Amino acid sequence: MDMVKVGPAGKQDGSQIFVSHYDDNVVGLQFLFFENGKLVLSKRHGVDNLCENFNSVDLDYPSEFLTSISASIQLTRNGDSFLSSISFGTNKGSYGPFGKASAAGNIYHFNYNYQIGNGRSIAGFHGSKCRYGIESIGVYLKTITIPINHFKDPSVKGEEEDYLDRL
Repeated sequence: MDMVKVGPAGKQDGSQIFVSHYDDNVVGLQFLFFENGKLVLSKRHGVDNLCENFNSVDLDYPSEFLTSISASIQLTRNGDSFLSSISFGTNKGSYGPFGKASAAGNIYHFNYNYQIGNGRSIAGFHGSKCRYGIESIGVYLKTITIPINHFKDPSVKGEEEDYLDRL
C-alpha cells in the first residue's frame, strides 16, 4: 500500500504551499509540486476572496518534506464551520500558524494534529470549502522511499526509545 487517506485540496509532493488568510480564517490553499520531474501549480482551493494575508511555505525539496499538519476549526452560531488556522511541520522545522485558533463570536472550536511519524510523509491533501474559505482538510500519506534515519522526525519516539526513557 503506497498511500493512506487520513481525515475529511490538491497533491503536494514538493516545493511550496501558498496560504491566503484573514486574521481569523484560512480562505485559500494552493500548491506547487513536482510531477514527472516538472513543477506544477495546483488550482486554488477555497474561495477567491482577496484577503489581508498571503504566505508562502518554501520547502527545501527533496530533502525537506511534510511530517505533520495542525489546524483549528471554528463552528459559528448559524452552524457553519471553517478552518481558522493551519500550521505545517516538516522533518526540518515548522511553519505557521496562519490565521488564529479562536475567532470572536463563534460558539465552538477544536484543534487537530496529523502527526505522521517516521517512515511516511504527506503526499497530498483533500477537503472541502464553504463560503468562508476552507471548511475541512485531510491528508494523503505515502511511504518514504529514502533511508528514514537521515530524515527522522525528532518529535516522534519509537518503542525502543520510549522503553529507554522509562528506565
